[in-house]
Amino acid sequence: MRPKAGIGISRGKAAALLRGLLQRLAVFVFLLVLMSVLPRLLPGDALDVLMDSDVQRDLQESERSALRDQLGLGGTLIEQVGRDLMRLLRGDFGYSHLHGAPVSRLLADALPWTALLIALATPIFLGVGVIFGIEAGRRPGARLDRIITTAMSLLASVPPFVTAMALLLCFAILWPILPTGGAEPLFPAEAPWPHAREIARHALLPACALALHEVVRYFFVVRGEAAGLSRRAFVINARSRGISGWRERRDYYGRNLLPVICARLSQSVATLFTASLFVEVIFSYPGVGSLTYQAVLDRDYALLQGAIAVLAALVLSLNWIFDALTDILAHRG
Repeated sequence: MRPKAGIGISRGKAAALLRGLLQRLAVFVFLLVLMSVLPRLLPGDALDVLMDSDVQRDLQESERSALRDQLGLGGTLIEQVGRDLMRLLRGDFGYSHLHGAPVSRLLADALPWTALLIALATPIFLGVGVIFGIEAGRRPGARLDRIITTAMSLLASVPPFVTAMALLLCFAILWPILPTGGAEPLFPAEAPWPHAREIARHALLPACALALHEVVRYFFVVRGEAAGLSRRAFVINARSRGISGWRERRDYYGRNLLPVICARLSQSVATLFTASLFVEVIFSYPGVGSLTYQAVLDRDYALLQGAIAVLAALVLSLNWIFDALTDILAHRG
C-alpha cells in the first residue's frame, strides 16, 4: 500500500504544478492584452509623437492614414489589440521605428545588463538578510537583536529611489571611487579581464541599490522564523548539548529556513525586475528597465509590448520554478 501512497502524492504534486503553470500562462496572456490596450488609452496620438520634428513637412490625410496602417496604428482598438496579440504569440516583437531596429535585437542587447544586476544583487541581499536575520532571531530581545532590528527599520523607511540616489551621491560624487553611471567606460579595455573588471565596477552601485531594496524584507522574514525556531525543543536541546557557532546556524537554522527563503525568492523575482526600472534610470544603466521607461515616454508600442512580454515570461517562469522548489523542500524527509 505504501508505493500507491507515494504515487498518489507524486501525482498530486504534478497536478498542482500543472495547475500553477496553466494559471501563469493565463496571466501571461492577460498581461499581453493589458499592455496592448493601456498605452493606446493615453491622451494624445502616438503618430504625432513619432513625427514630432521641427523639419517635418505637413502630411496629407491620406499619407497619415497610410503611415498609421504601416505602423500598426490603424483600425479600431480591438483590431489593433488583436494584431498585437497574434504577433506576440508568434514570437514576433515587431520593429521600433524610433530606434530604427527590431525590438528583439534591442531586448537582446539590454537583457544581459539587467540580468547582470540581478545576478550581482541576489547574493548580496540573500547573504546580508539571512545572516543578520538569523543573528537577530537566535536571541530575540537581546541587545544585538535590538540594534540590528532598529537599523533595518530605519532602512525600511527610506524609499528605494532615495537609497539609490544616496549611494550615487556618496560613492560616485562626494567620494568618487565608483562610476556615476553607464555599463562600461567610453573606451573599454580590449583585454577580457580588465574589461570584465570595468563592467563589474560600473554594475556595483546599481546592484547594491537593488540589493538594499530586498535586504530589509528578507531580514524581517528570516528573523521572525528564526525567533520561532529558537523556542523549538530541538534547538534548545542542541544548545544544552553545547552545539553553537557555525554548526548551530547552518544545521539548526539555515536548513530549516530554506523553504522560507525559496518562497520569498519567488516574490523577489518580480520585485527585482520592477526595481531595476528606477535603478537603471538613476544610474543611466542600459538595461531593460531604462529601455522600457524610454518606450513609455516615446509611445513606442512595439518596444513596450516586447519588453513587457519578455519580462512577464521571465518572472512567471522563475516564479513557477521557485514555487516548485519550495514545495519539494517543504515536503523533504
